[in-house]
Amino acid sequence: MKQCRKWLSLLLAVLLLTLCACGGEGEPSDVTVIPTEEETTAPTTAPTDPPVVNINPITGLNDMGDTTLSRPVGIMVANNDFIQDEQVGLASADMWVEIETEGGITRMMAVFANTERVPEAIGPVRSARSPFFHVVEALGLAYCHAGGSYTALGKIASSYIADLDVNSDDYSWRDTSYPHDYEYTLRTSGEELTRYMNDREYKTHAVTDFPWTFGAQTGEEVSDISMLLSGSQRIGFEWNADEGVYYKTNTSQEYRHCDISGAPITAKNVLVLYSNMFWENDTTIDFYLSEGEGYLFSDGKMRRFDWSRDDDGFTMTEKDGSKLTLAEGKVYMCVASTGYEGDLSYE
Repeated sequence: MKQCRKWLSLLLAVLLLTLCACGGEGEPSDVTVIPTEEETTAPTTAPTDPPVVNINPITGLNDMGDTTLSRPVGIMVANNDFIQDEQVGLASADMWVEIETEGGITRMMAVFANTERVPEAIGPVRSARSPFFHVVEALGLAYCHAGGSYTALGKIASSYIADLDVNSDDYSWRDTSYPHDYEYTLRTSGEELTRYMNDREYKTHAVTDFPWTFGAQTGEEVSDISMLLSGSQRIGFEWNADEGVYYKTNTSQEYRHCDISGAPITAKNVLVLYSNMFWENDTTIDFYLSEGEGYLFSDGKMRRFDWSRDDDGFTMTEKDGSKLTLAEGKVYMCVASTGYEGDLSYE
């Protein structure tokens, strides 16, 4: 009897092994299949090199010099009346943005098509402000600044922009050779900003397209422009037909705006956007910058255009719905309160 039980036990074991190895179709199996490395590794595509860029995305000019760096950078620069003739490297920018930030004072942002185009020194570098953050985000710029207002820094912290805060000695330096307050002594350079971008591993290629294209200009003939950007800041643009550029002027067109080298700020295109303004706290202001009708002064002509801003950036269109067309050349962009639109004049 004991011998029969032994053979019966062996027979049952064999049957169980057979069932585990040859389970029916669709039945679960206790056998663990270890996948090979090929099965566990997700398919990947070979990395591609960034495209070589020749055409400047801001100006449309063929002056980029076969570079793979196509991420534009905006640099905050002091623009108080007493500092304007000591601004360093400002005239070499591809684009400028000027907006009121507080107490009637406007600030400027010098925009370059990439960090390589930033000169050996630019400044005085100043703090971030909310209206400029909106422009930076909408145009996909890297943002160079020295600290910022509480609200602007909050917006930056909750965003995905390439933040280049140079409010330390790591990527900037102080030039105290001018008789102004310490806050106006900060400088940076293209070399420092390129190093900053690489150290932070920010994308160095364009993350969005600019909201305009380039071509011949039509519209009303215009030679001189005057406008209020704040209750105490009037600027203008004088058209020079021989050179084909607008010279930027300040303080009721009493003088041309030049940087410390004596180089004037000249642009082929002037964009004027009006938006509702509001106080974001007791000292600083912001703009909704949602949508409106703008003014384009380009190549000695003027016409109206439509613009809007959303999560995808700026959209700027001609009245027929096509993409806004600028003349090839530098761009000056002004943002002002709708309350000052009636003060805009041109002839």
